[in-house]
Amino acid sequence: MMTVLLDRRRGLAAVFDGVGSGPGQLASQLAARVMRRIWKQQHAESSIIIASEQLTLADTLLHMFNEAHRVIRLEGERRARRLELYNDYPATTAALTLFCYDDTTHVYHMFYAHVGDSRIYRWRPGEPLQRLTEDDGYLSLKIADGSVTPEDALRIDQAFSRSELTRLEKSYFDNRNGITQALGHEKSLIVHIGDIDILPGDRILICSDGIHDNLTDAALAVLLEKEKRTTIAKKIVQQAIECSHQPTSENMRAKSDDMSAIVVTCHSSF
Repeated sequence: MMTVLLDRRRGLAAVFDGVGSGPGQLASQLAARVMRRIWKQQHAESSIIIASEQLTLADTLLHMFNEAHRVIRLEGERRARRLELYNDYPATTAALTLFCYDDTTHVYHMFYAHVGDSRIYRWRPGEPLQRLTEDDGYLSLKIADGSVTPEDALRIDQAFSRSELTRLEKSYFDNRNGITQALGHEKSLIVHIGDIDILPGDRILICSDGIHDNLTDAALAVLLEKEKRTTIAKKIVQQAIECSHQPTSENMRAKSDDMSAIVVTCHSSF
């Protein structure tokens, strides 16, 4: 169900987590294919773009997501007519980053966008791990209707043992994987877009929910700080898999799922 998109030369990295089995795999592959094609058309040069070039990355991101959503919806309609499966439409989450170099400030800049519950994090030496995305999910609905505060939602999301939560909070935790947005969903698409500067030493983690369901932000921060650049993504996936195989009364995070992670490390200035 997972598809990873990585174009090192053009500064593109993304994770797509398909919803369901067969249809989800189809949706994740379609999304990756469409977004890669658009990015190559927008930026034919095989190198990190310069921010002063005439290219509005936020608009490009929105176009990439909307076009992928449209293509997946069309394929879902064709599939439904052909197979008469009208309740099994393809859909996928998406978390995508685009990197460029600002030749006026001499720093890297990252634009990012996401739909669903795949996440993007930034780790910077000496600072707490920063989650750049907010899940389109059940806990966000609970925040919106006033059932929980953002602080309590974060505490529930990061809980490791059931003893840390009340009975009501446990029910929120158990339902936190329900997503409210995905590419291919019938409802209108809301794409979340942001941008930040990237400094030497920064690490960007893009991952599916199989990673952050099993590993807390604290565990991810340790891995991002300690592991080598060449092995860090593999180590994160391995540790998430190990956690998923160890369900206990004190480890309620253990969950079998597809797990993918990309880690981008900024070495130095351009």
